[in-house]
Formats: sequence, C-alpha cells, structure tokens
Amino acid sequence: MSLTITEEDRPQRELIEAGNHRAVLYSQVDMGHQPNQFDDKQKEQQKGRFTFELTDITREFDGVEKPVVISTEKTLSLNEKSSLRAMLEGWRGQAFTSAEIKKFSLKNLLGKAALVNVVHKTSAAGRTYATIGAVSKLPKGMKAPKQFNESVYYEIEEGEGGAFSTLPQWLQDKIRQSREFRTGKVKTPAPVAVANDESDETDSVPF
Repeated sequence: MSLTITEEDRPQRELIEAGNHRAVLYSQVDMGHQPNQFDDKQKEQQKGRFTFELTDITREFDGVEKPVVISTEKTLSLNEKSSLRAMLEGWRGQAFTSAEIKKFSLKNLLGKAALVNVVHKTSAAGRTYATIGAVSKLPKGMKAPKQFNESVYYEIEEGEGGAFSTLPQWLQDKIRQSREFRTGKVKTPAPVAVANDESDETDSVPF
C-alpha cells in the first residue's frame, strides 16, 4: 500500500468566495531561508507566511463558529521591486518614503484590518483553489472588523521556542527544513506578547 499522497488524493476544500472581504492579519510566521526556483536555478530566500482571517465568512471548526482564514507567502524583502513591499503599499494606500521603510517593522502589521481580494486559480492538476490577489486599505466609512483569533508572531531565531508549538505540524516541518535549522543558527528567546489593535479608524494609513 502506497503512503504517497498526491494532489488528486487531497480532499477538495470549500472555496472561499471570490471578491473583496474585510479581514484582519492575525498571524505572521518567519519560515527562514527556503529553497526557491528562480530562472532555472535553485536559491534560498527568506520566506514569511502572512495569514488573514476573513471576518464576514464563518464556518464551524471543532464545534465553534470561526472566521475562515487565507494565507500568502512572501520573500521577506522590502526592496522597491519586492512583492511584499507592493502588497504593503497597496494595503497602506500609499508608497513608503525612504525614511519610513528604514524604520518599518513587519510586526506592526499584526492586528491591522485590510480589504483582501480573493481570486480563484487552477493548479496544474486541475484543482481550483482560492488565493490572495491583492490587499488594500479599507474604504472610507467601512468599519474595521474585530480580531477573533489570538495573534501569532514567530521569528526563525526562536527555533522551537516562542509560538512554534502553536503552528500546524506541516508548517513546523517546513520551518525545520530551513537553512537556519539545518545549520543550527537558531535560539530560544522568551516569547513576546502581541496586543490586538482595537481601533475602528479606517481613514488613516493603517501602519
């Protein structure tokens, strides 16, 4: 009996409706340097996983009604051509100044509200899936949603400390494959508590 699970064997999840949804970023995970194919060459880039809860779409999980979540992985770079910077500037509704980008901390994103555009795509195996097409600032007058899930913030230097044990097993396994874990360049600092943003303000730059 084969233990190999192909994409065709995985259960089809109920698709998140395509379109714009109010959301809150509640989880930010540093995955360390991961292999990445680039121009037919494999290189390692530091990746981050950003997870939003979509406040207005709820489903039952383990007997509890919770907002559905959707994630995107980005290379952790804020240079002018990076996809992460493009996402953040779309979210802010304006470009970073050189002074702002020098002192910007990604940790400031936790608990911030956004309008997340969900699009449907088809994999090579023919499966339709939902992914984040864009992230933007909430329109003027739209109330910022309240965060439901506890904030999760993890940095690769924490090793298996901090929020590592709260991550899904598959994500823990992927992080263990990072360059930082392979070379032993991780440590275990004390976890840092992250406060939720309770502001309903939508007219100003969110971060």
